[in-house]
Amino acid sequence: MHNLQTWFFNVSLVIKRTLYALCSMIVVAASQVSIADNNLPDISGPAGAELSISKEIELGQILISQVRGHLPVSNDPELTQYIHSLGTRITSAGINSNFPFTFILVNNSDINAFALPGGIVAINTGLLTLSEKESEVASVFAHEIAHVTQRHIARNFANAKSFSVISALTLLGSILAVAYGGGELGQAALITTQSGLQERQLAYSRSFEQEADRVGMQFLVNANIDPQGMPAFFERLNKHTQLNRGQIPEFLSSHPLTSNRISESKSRANQYSGSFTSNTIHFDYAKARAIAITNSPSQLVDFFRKKNKVPGSLSETETYTYALSLSRIGRNQQALQQLKLISLNADNELTIKLAKAQIQIVDGQYVQAEKLLKSLEQIYPSNTSIKYYLATALSENGNPQLALQKLDQVNNTQPNNPIFDKLKAKTASKANLAWRSHESLSDYYAAHGQYGTAMEQIQLSLRASGIDSNSKARIEAKKEQLREARKRRDNFK
Repeated sequence: MHNLQTWFFNVSLVIKRTLYALCSMIVVAASQVSIADNNLPDISGPAGAELSISKEIELGQILISQVRGHLPVSNDPELTQYIHSLGTRITSAGINSNFPFTFILVNNSDINAFALPGGIVAINTGLLTLSEKESEVASVFAHEIAHVTQRHIARNFANAKSFSVISALTLLGSILAVAYGGGELGQAALITTQSGLQERQLAYSRSFEQEADRVGMQFLVNANIDPQGMPAFFERLNKHTQLNRGQIPEFLSSHPLTSNRISESKSRANQYSGSFTSNTIHFDYAKARAIAITNSPSQLVDFFRKKNKVPGSLSETETYTYALSLSRIGRNQQALQQLKLISLNADNELTIKLAKAQIQIVDGQYVQAEKLLKSLEQIYPSNTSIKYYLATALSENGNPQLALQKLDQVNNTQPNNPIFDKLKAKTASKANLAWRSHESLSDYYAAHGQYGTAMEQIQLSLRASGIDSNSKARIEAKKEQLREARKRRDNFK
């Protein structure tokens, strides 16, 4: 058997089903425990003996680069910020966890969500657009967060005592080999590694999901989010499945849905009383934006144009989607006119004005966009989406140096953000700062697990003219960090 690097990391093309398989194969079992509905289980015991928290975090750092490198992760600053905000709202509400959570939105119309070791939680845009209320999306987040906090992976290893971390990762490599060119050798490896592990997985899958449901619902309550969102989502998913027979959502592959599971979640949710938040306008606009970005803009424009023949037939969020779709096909002036039809209030003003600024930038109205965004920055100084669009407008308007300052402000509070790294590289190039451009590209490629390309950019940065001694020392340190990251990836055991 080749080493882990051969099986897992040197794969040239990996698509969504790889990580869905990854989720269902590595995160599929839990010990048979009984939990009181309102109390979290005791997860102490032998789990950490197989996979310590520090090792799981290290594994998560390896996997996050693979997720970014091989799945169509959203690079939309507003949707990314919304997903991060919702996930953080749940994890900040009394969750006792040592994991640094990362929340990801995948541009895919399939209905799916998954959790990976070390605090990685991802949902597809298809799941976001299927949901009708924020509490429904939050329930999925809470469920996946529970998989992480309850250390189901480590507990799986504790139950399957003869299997180590390297066994599980070799299994993943085998799955990739079968799917992408491994032939008979890959199939043999898969059968050999899988033979005993799958039996244990099947024995615990129901307990695994029950625990994540129970703990996840408690997380919702702690965050003051309506627990009824969980059974509501299950029912919506069940209805969707019935209406689309033959097209089983990916989510159900690793999260089996039964009538008993739906009824249990209803009964559990009914036990909680109080005033909970069921929905927010932020969710409504995030969903509307996801629809606009992930569907054919020409088809959306045609749909809304026909519906809009009856005055007042479009809701404000539909008008927002219509405006974004018009801009995507180049009808920017019509898009701006549609935005004017939306009544501004304290809850939607930022979203609508950001859309206006974004359309102005696309239309070449850089001065107007810059003015609008600077006024928003005064009110929301820490909003990353404002910083992103403002940096774009400044750069396009001939002021890349100031644009870099805005991007550096984001980097100081949220380092390792590949969305901003790519924009920073482009902006630095406009500012004739080649070394900064190469440095930012290196950061971008490293975040996507492309360590060879990242190292090439580091070398170009160090050789570029104009680099100062302090920056050179910092980039030399990054060079060593890059070597260590590649070594950890290749030698993880």
